[in-house]
Amino acid sequence: MARDPYRLIGRIQQVSHSLRKKSDRILIDSAGVTTAQAGILAVVADDPGCSQRTIAQRLRLGESAVVTAVGRLLGAGLVERRVSDRDPRAVALFVTAHGTETVGRVRETYSVINGLILEALGVEGRARFAELLDALDSAVNAFPNPSDDTGSPEVTPDRM
Repeated sequence: MARDPYRLIGRIQQVSHSLRKKSDRILIDSAGVTTAQAGILAVVADDPGCSQRTIAQRLRLGESAVVTAVGRLLGAGLVERRVSDRDPRAVALFVTAHGTETVGRVRETYSVINGLILEALGVEGRARFAELLDALDSAVNAFPNPSDDTGSPEVTPDRM
C-alpha cells in the first residue's frame, strides 16, 4: 500500500521517536546512559579537552541540553571538568576511567542495534538507505532558518 507523501515528516518522526526510545532502554540497561548521553560521551572520548559548545555543534544540540546532560555525566562520574590547556578561562571535558568503560559498553550495544537495523534493510537496502539519509540531511540543512531575517521567501504548501 502506497504511503501518503504528505505524511512523510510524521512517519520520519514516528520511526525516529521509536528508535530513540528503544535505544535509550537498551543503552540504559547495558551501559547506564541514554542515547544523548552516549553521544556526548563519544565526542568527549574522541576529542579529550573539548568544550560543551563543541559538543553541541558536533551533535547539533542546543547548548542548554548539553549543559544538562553533561551535569548528569559529571554526577555519574563519567566525565570530569578541568581548566582548558588552550584557554585558562575555559573549561574542558575529559572522560574518566569509569566513562571509558561505559563508552566501551555503549559501542558494543550500538554494534548490536546497528546490526539489527542493517539486517532489516538487507544488503541492497543499506547503501540506498544511507544515500537517502544523506539526501534528507542535506535538504534539511538547506531549509531557511526561521530565526534568520534574510528576506528568504516564505515556505508555503505551494512551494513545497
